[in-house]
Formats: sequence, C-alpha cells, structure tokens
Amino acid sequence: MFCMWCQQRLGRGERQRHAATFFAAMVMALSNIAGCSLVLDSKETQCVVNADCVSMDGHPVCQAGVCVESGLGPKGCVETAPKSQTDFLNACSTSKCVAFDNCGRLGLCDGNIALPAAQNQMTVKRAAPVNPVAPPPAAPDGLCSTGAPGGGTNVVYLYGSADFGPLLHAAQPSLSAAAIPYRAVFQGSTSCNGVAAAFDPVQRTALMKDPATETAGGWAFYFDDNGKQVNCRLGGPTSIDIGISNLFSQTCDQTFIPGPNVVEYTGPVVPFVLSVPSTSGEHSISAEAAHLVFGLGGIAPPGSGMNNATPWTEWSNYYIRNSGAGSTVLTALMIGVDKTKFWGVDTLSTENLRDSLLAAPANSVNSSIGILSIDFNDKNRGNLKALYLQDKKQLCGYQPDSSPTTFDKVNVRDGHYPLWGYVHFFTPDPNGRARNMTLLFNAQKLDQSLLDGIIDASLTPQCAMKVARTSEMGDFAVRTGFQCGCYFDFKTKNGKTSCQSCKTSEDCTSALPACNYGYCEAQ
Repeated sequence: MFCMWCQQRLGRGERQRHAATFFAAMVMALSNIAGCSLVLDSKETQCVVNADCVSMDGHPVCQAGVCVESGLGPKGCVETAPKSQTDFLNACSTSKCVAFDNCGRLGLCDGNIALPAAQNQMTVKRAAPVNPVAPPPAAPDGLCSTGAPGGGTNVVYLYGSADFGPLLHAAQPSLSAAAIPYRAVFQGSTSCNGVAAAFDPVQRTALMKDPATETAGGWAFYFDDNGKQVNCRLGGPTSIDIGISNLFSQTCDQTFIPGPNVVEYTGPVVPFVLSVPSTSGEHSISAEAAHLVFGLGGIAPPGSGMNNATPWTEWSNYYIRNSGAGSTVLTALMIGVDKTKFWGVDTLSTENLRDSLLAAPANSVNSSIGILSIDFNDKNRGNLKALYLQDKKQLCGYQPDSSPTTFDKVNVRDGHYPLWGYVHFFTPDPNGRARNMTLLFNAQKLDQSLLDGIIDASLTPQCAMKVARTSEMGDFAVRTGFQCGCYFDFKTKNGKTSCQSCKTSEDCTSALPACNYGYCEAQ
C-alpha cells in the first residue's frame, strides 16, 4: 500500500502545485522514504480517475491524484460485477491466494489438453484409522430414549451424513428450550444413505441400528444439557424421522424427488477441503492435479504428455469416504472423476479419516491427503491444513477463509471457493416428531442461539452467503433475501466489523434499512 505519509505529503504538494521548487523538493524527499511503493511520474497529478492507473500492477485506485495500491489480486482478476462462473472465481479480492502451477508441475501448459480418464480403481476399506490415534469407543450402557423428554417419547431420530455432529450440537439447545422439548438422536453414515432413509420406506426402518460388534464404533449419540456427546444404544431397528445429507436427493437417486410425501429443507453451507498434515510441504492443489490424484493414483498415463502429481503418487496415503459420501460426490463433480472410481483408503467415517491424517507417519506426510468437511479440519488446524484450492479456469487457489488464521469463510461466501454443499433435511413426517427440528432451520431468521451454534461449528448460515446454487456444484448466482453477513463478520472477526450497529430499523439508513441481529443490512 502507498504509505500514509506519502499521501499526506503529496496532498500538500497538490495544494501548492504552482510552487515548482517546493514540488521538486517533495519528490526528492519521497524518493528516499521506505514504504512508498509507487514512483511519482514527472507530472504533478498522476491520475484523475481509477482508469488512469490501469497500466500499473496491484490494481491501484486513484486517491488525491495518486495511484494507490488497493491490495486486490491476483493479476488479471475481474474488477466488474460477475456475469459468469469464471467471473465469480476470478473476482478481485484481498484474500490470500496461492496458485498451483499446472504448467510447471503437471506439464499442462495448454489449457485445451483433455485430462486422461480415471482408470484402474484402487480403493480399499478400513473400518479404523490406518494408524489408530485412539481405541474405538466402548459399547454404551444406556438406551437413546433413557431420560428423554416426554418419558422417552419426544425423541427425533436422524440418520445420514457423518459430518452432521457439530451442527446437531448447535441445534440441541434450541430443541431443549422449545415449548415441547425434544432430544435429537443421530447416527452417522453417508449423505446418500440419509437420502434413502427418507425416500425408501424399507430403508427407513432398516438402516439405523446398533453396530454389529461391541467395539466397532458408529454408535448413535445425542448431546445432553451440558453439551456433552453421549453414545447410546438404539435397542433394535429404529424408524428414522429425518435423513441428513450434504447432497441434493436426486444426486443420489434420480427417482428421489421431494414433494408432499418427503419434504426437503435446506440448512447452512458446509465447505469441504483437501486437507494435509500441517507439516506437509504442499500448500496448494488444482482441480487438474486432484483429477490425476484421485482418478489415477497420481500417475500420468504414458503418452498423455503430463507429469505425475508429485508428491501425491502413493494411493494408499489418500484418505477418502465411499461413493455415497458428500465429500466424495462433491469433489468428484469438481475434478471430473466418477465417484465410484476414486483411488484411496475408504476410512468409513469422518472421524477415522481425520485421525488417519493426524497419524500420518513422517515418511509419508508429503504424500498424505484427505477430503474433510470444514468443521473437522478447523478444529484441528494446529495439526492439519487446508490446501489452497484452484478450480478449472481459476487464476489462483483459495482456502475457505481469507487467510489461514481467520474463520470468516469469506471465499465461500463470495464465490472464490467452489467446494461446498448445503445441509439438506429430508423428512417423510413433516408434521410429526420431525417438525420441531425442521422448523428450526426452515425459519428465514434463525434463532440467534442456533445461528451462533452454526457459526461456532465452522458452517455458514445461508443468510451470510453472497452467492447461491440451485444444483449440485452448479454455477453461482447472486443471493438475495434476508441477510446476516454483518453479524457473521462480527462473530468470526473478534468483534470487528465496519457495519453500522442498530437496535431497530429506525437506526439504519435507506441504503441499509434492515436491522438484523444488531447490524444494518440491505434486506
């Protein structure tokens, strides 16, 4: 940035622009000051409008007749309002970005070269971490219905995406405080199993059951009044009230169409990251490199004209979920690999995947990689890191947040980060026991305690999003409707926000007339 001293001094020179000797002396002084990044030309005024600065790097803007670096990037970014998907991905931003060199590393110097098709699937299943961090949990003693409200009758049973735990933790206090309190009991599986549980009457009563062995893990659980997770026994096959998925239902099965028989509600946004051990020497990855990794084990086919995706060339160090998991399906759509042809170790649960990355041996740290939901990665930032992800036709790679030390999800919210999906709630009984749970997330203005819980879980409420999608990994569109971006910034930036605070809409201006969660918003 052009230093403030420089701008102030130039302002004085501008006001005395007819005093040639003064101006000449000022220019000499400026040339000796560290931090003044732009050199004055021979004219007294460098610019009148921003367009006068376009020939300079750093996307400078015109301030007081001087071209001042804006901090926007990367080079070649789109400065106008986005009109296409690539415009969103390449919009100018102050967020940190790290490019992946497809040309230098993969040999993809011609953007028109077709990527090789996925082949020779090499996936194995392991029900525990490759290098166990902790033993599996012991079999619980109590039933899930024990001590629940209504003498054990007011229980909502949920089944599906294994990434749902943190969101359930956020929702339970609101359920407990409702006029008719309910307890939510959840068992993790996959997104597509969550969909099947809602749409298929047979699966609805067959999927949710206690594990076959006492120490296998995968027990159902709930959160008690102190927020502690309590594993519990179902005591037999259980009828599922809500199927949880990070995918649209038709992504799993084209015949599963929401309607009067199975109602769909969408909740917050859950980003996914390509995660590596924090000691890995890698910092970024492109969609093309990920295609080579998860579609071909990192090895370029002979005659393809490509290089190997070094260092990710040992498929047994890829930690993934199966083809029904949201993390696999969404990544598959982004990188152009069939979801059934992923190379890697199916760890069978998100917890096992995380633990396998955490326990990666020193000699395989650089070649280890996994696909994690953001909540699991964020809670382990000291030992795991999200790679900067560069989509096809994107100039630079981004993390979900503006920097590795923030939790603002800026790049998810504005369309720079593509790998995310909505949390979907599917219920065949919208007016029964599922009603309390679904109504929590169906409200346009969420209960503030639930909103806080969602944010604490590293997820992004829709009201904080600036972009929206109507299909799986579809193109972005500008989101409209109720907004809470200011409050989200306040919560994720240590109370720092440029938004105007308010108690009622009367405290706001006509440009930002809505008072939402204590801040003036457009809607």
